[in-house]
Amino acid sequence: MSAQNTQDQLLAEIKELKIQLKEAHDTLEAIHSGKEISVSQEHFTLLANNIPQITWTNLPSGQFNFFNKRWYDYTGLSFDATFEGSWGHIIHPDDLLLTGEKFNQSMKTGEVFEIENRCKRNDGIYRWHLNRSIPFKNENNEILFWIGTATDIDDQRKSIEKKDEFIGIASHELKTPLTSLKAYLQLISNYKKEVIPGQVKTFIVKAESSISKLQALVNDLLDVSKIQTGKLDFNQAPLSVKELIAGCAENAGYMFPDYNIIFNAAADVSVKGNTERLEQVLMNLINNAVKYSPLHKDIILSFVKEGNQVRISVTDYGIGLSTSQLDKIFERFYRVEVKNRMAGGLGMGLYISMEIIKNHKGTIGVQSRINKGSTFYILLPLLS
Repeated sequence: MSAQNTQDQLLAEIKELKIQLKEAHDTLEAIHSGKEISVSQEHFTLLANNIPQITWTNLPSGQFNFFNKRWYDYTGLSFDATFEGSWGHIIHPDDLLLTGEKFNQSMKTGEVFEIENRCKRNDGIYRWHLNRSIPFKNENNEILFWIGTATDIDDQRKSIEKKDEFIGIASHELKTPLTSLKAYLQLISNYKKEVIPGQVKTFIVKAESSISKLQALVNDLLDVSKIQTGKLDFNQAPLSVKELIAGCAENAGYMFPDYNIIFNAAADVSVKGNTERLEQVLMNLINNAVKYSPLHKDIILSFVKEGNQVRISVTDYGIGLSTSQLDKIFERFYRVEVKNRMAGGLGMGLYISMEIIKNHKGTIGVQSRINKGSTFYILLPLLS
């Protein structure tokens, strides 16, 4: 055999050996991967069965393929009954349609699924749950499956409802004596038979101011109570946006004489709304702009048509808001911290404003930068 033939045979054997080694490596990888998948599945099942929340997974199509032990304990359903009817006969009939709509929307868009609904326990009692599901994706950003949890929040909701009920009752009880007290102070202030000493008049003015602040707080509490019970209703009619803002600018000029309340008017447009409630929202935004702008005295009011909406803005050049504050600013009872202390008030103004704007089929938002100021804006649909 020639040297050339020997070399060719050796190269062929080396090539064959490489192929065999690769196949062996691939086999080992597959075995190892299979073990990892098996271990991961066992680990997930162990975790899911030992947490207090109901847990499930579903495929991108929306088909459920796993429920943890808590689900079976809570619902009393068997494995077969679970996958035959899924959650259709567990969710309260009044919550089923919205739950289905939100779930299907998440399956289409890949957005996080989140909703509060009532789920029937094995004794027939419905309890409130917070449902949340997130997609698990591969390296190509493709959704492999969804992981969801349902947390029992029934006790928390009942506690909040009791607190809201107390707030409503207390506010109503406070409103009558406050009105009477303010009326008596006005009678004293207007008393003509005898001269009232100047010092007493000063005390009366301060007392009236304090009562007005207290009345504003009580009114806010009443509004929050109405929001929680779904009773924040008011009549709406066509109104001029220009006149609405002009009136608020004029009132703000009297209330805050040290500030420059600038109204940049544009061509007038009309919306359907409640003048008193929209004034409440705008005056709250102006009041906040003043509160958080101790050095820069310009407050700018403006509006502009954007498609089939109007954008109403209140801009200040004050302390601004951080990213974390922007995420919480419209939450109930949230107050901005100013120089290591909380701002005055109960932190309900923006929450109430948001609900009022929602009832007008609009949205409210904010753009802000620390030490650069803030612009709060309202988007309302125009009258066609």
